[in-house]
Amino acid sequence: MPKLNNGSIANRFSKLILSMLTGVLLFTVCVTSVMEVASVARQQHESLKDQAFNTLNLIDLQLNTQQSAIVRTAQSQLSINSLVDLGAGSSYFQYALEDLTLYTAIEDPHLFDYAGRIILSHDDDKEWFKPDMVEEVLVSGKGKTLLRKNHLYIIEPIIYYGAVQGGIIAHVDLDNLLAPLLGSLDSLYTLTVGNNLTFTNIVEKRPGVSVSVSQIPGMRKGVLPITLTLTTPYFNLLKDISSWLINFSLLALLTLLPVIIIARRLGKKMARPIVELADKVKQGNYPIESPYESSELTSLAQAFNQATEHIRKASESTIQEERRSGLSQVHAIVDTVIDGIVTIDTLGFIATFNPAAEGLFGYTASEVIGEKVNILMPHNYSSQHDQFMTNYLSGKPAKVIGIGREITARRKNGTVFPAELAVSEMRINGKRMFTGVIRDITERKKDEAVKNEFVATVSHELRTPLTSIRGALGLILGKFGDELSEKNKKMLTLALRNSERLTLLINDILDIEKLESGQLTLTFTRVNLDTIVRRSIEDNESYAHQHNVDLVLNSQVQEAFVNADSIRLQQVMANLLSNAIKYSRPGEAVTVSLKHLSNGYRVEVIDVGTGIPPEYHEKIFERFSQADSSDTRRVGGTGLGLAISKAIVEGHQGTLEFFSELGKGSTFYFTLPTESASDSWQDASPVFQVSGYQILYFGNNEKILSQFRQSFSSTCDVSHADDLSQALLATSKQPFNLLVLEWPVKADEHEVIKLFNKQEIPIVLLSHGDKPFPHPERVIAICNQSTCNMSHLKSELRLILKNTFPREVM
Repeated sequence: MPKLNNGSIANRFSKLILSMLTGVLLFTVCVTSVMEVASVARQQHESLKDQAFNTLNLIDLQLNTQQSAIVRTAQSQLSINSLVDLGAGSSYFQYALEDLTLYTAIEDPHLFDYAGRIILSHDDDKEWFKPDMVEEVLVSGKGKTLLRKNHLYIIEPIIYYGAVQGGIIAHVDLDNLLAPLLGSLDSLYTLTVGNNLTFTNIVEKRPGVSVSVSQIPGMRKGVLPITLTLTTPYFNLLKDISSWLINFSLLALLTLLPVIIIARRLGKKMARPIVELADKVKQGNYPIESPYESSELTSLAQAFNQATEHIRKASESTIQEERRSGLSQVHAIVDTVIDGIVTIDTLGFIATFNPAAEGLFGYTASEVIGEKVNILMPHNYSSQHDQFMTNYLSGKPAKVIGIGREITARRKNGTVFPAELAVSEMRINGKRMFTGVIRDITERKKDEAVKNEFVATVSHELRTPLTSIRGALGLILGKFGDELSEKNKKMLTLALRNSERLTLLINDILDIEKLESGQLTLTFTRVNLDTIVRRSIEDNESYAHQHNVDLVLNSQVQEAFVNADSIRLQQVMANLLSNAIKYSRPGEAVTVSLKHLSNGYRVEVIDVGTGIPPEYHEKIFERFSQADSSDTRRVGGTGLGLAISKAIVEGHQGTLEFFSELGKGSTFYFTLPTESASDSWQDASPVFQVSGYQILYFGNNEKILSQFRQSFSSTCDVSHADDLSQALLATSKQPFNLLVLEWPVKADEHEVIKLFNKQEIPIVLLSHGDKPFPHPERVIAICNQSTCNMSHLKSELRLILKNTFPREVM
């Protein structure tokens, strides 16, 4: 008989029987365990009840013992006579008060007179005594007990011929009195004395058997109401039945073993015919015949025969069709692609050569197939290619394979041309092959040469005469301006301004070209960022005066040393300051601040000008980008300054960002790492993290929430709560800078308002309807859900967060 594997019918049958029996066993164990626990719980309930009664009796006895000692002393004839004649009996009271503290829990007994004043004390400590404690006893003439904090105060009057002459007051420390009694309990307890004093050893509440006793038969009343609750967790009850449960489970398992053996044998016997039939199917000896006289097995064998024949015919037809179709498609793609495609083997011999490659190199496919690929390379590169291939096949890092690069290729006629090569590795029938895609980039190189030549022409042919023109115009206006007519002076001034604009444009274009070509060099030295900021303000002071704008410096650190290119940083400051000045309203001020961060410094340039429309925020750092095309004519500029500044700052491993609101102004800021952080540039690329604001969105408008998260993903962490419980959890885990609240809320409004009033979080309302908000002083902005403009809301919230939390910048 063939060997049965783990997935055989016999194993499945035995596993099924085992699962059923195991389920019955577990059900039986669970039911009996519950019944046994219930029985133990009833016994434990009675035991706890008896223990509670006994403990209460002992507590009641202790409390009444203390009270009785004071009552006996107060009612003795010696105490009465000694109080009446206190001068003669003071020595008696000295001993009487001292005797009260012996063999009892009574502490600091005091003797007071008919006016409630202490006239004799066992100890000098009288701070706990207050006259109001004995007023009721002096009036009623009856003893009394008081409970304050964890002390029990017992007061007993001394009466002489029906008149209260004074009394005795003492206090009992309940902690010391009850500790021995409660410490002897082997259960969890909660003892309540009076209305506000509780003794317990429960650290964490757990379900269990609990008994609570407040009054027992024969308990003397008049001291204080006492309630004792004893609890035994269900977990402890399981320990009582653990031995029974283990024995019962072992017995069940021993009983289960023979059943498993019998089930496995029955399964093997039932599965034997099917297993033998399956082995014949695996061997592929068709037609298959059933080894047993069974109509079911015969039908199954016939079905196998028919299905196998159909599959064989369909597979043959499909394989042939796919082969023809696949080959046709591959040939069509390779033959029509505009790039040259060459396939070689591991020895460098060409296997395929498509028509585009024929046109590119001038060879026909029959001429190069079977030849070394070096035939397509200049002679000085042939040996290098063989070395690259040898190194790669020996396990060294790839120089070309999997990496696109520019090369020099050679045509059949011997001419060379620049090309772009991409090589990939593949396996065909287990054989290692390489495919190269070659593209002629001669025209691209020509275009780059023309562009470079143009840039060089601009640099050498335009900038030099333009400088002379600017100097001549400036000299004429400066020296002979007063002698010129108003019309001529206006024309010369316009010419000078346009020549300056043209100079700036040429300089910016040259800088952009250097950035793209990687030729913009930064010379790093140790510089003081505070000095650069102050110098930049001085350099732009006259420009600010022309626009009637003040420059204000707010520096929080005077020694901000960084590794930087001071000239390029001054260029960044000049760009940011000129933009802020140009777009500020006359009479306003541009504020420049320098702050120290945990890992660097931040420079901010803040204006209160026109601001930037939200639709231009995402492309403000693009080249030739300005919020309005009319700005170029109104305030001047090329639209390249911010792109250049961002590249310079990022070249210093810093970041340049901004936030703005239309009509309220803009803040551009950049950060630079400290000296210690910048020292590691050569070893690794530093990682910069932007600390965002924490915003809580309370509501269930999924559309607005999705837009909100998308708009603020780069600057803020947006948490979401759609009910009060989630809001409670969120606010307990972290603080939030802002709450965006859909109003009215689909929750208890009073609880929601109470929660956020307690947290003191600024609120932005997304209103829906006319229902007023009960605390308008907490609301800093309101937006209608049906007409919500996310771009406007984003700019408004940025300014709100900046004004509310000025020490952080989005």
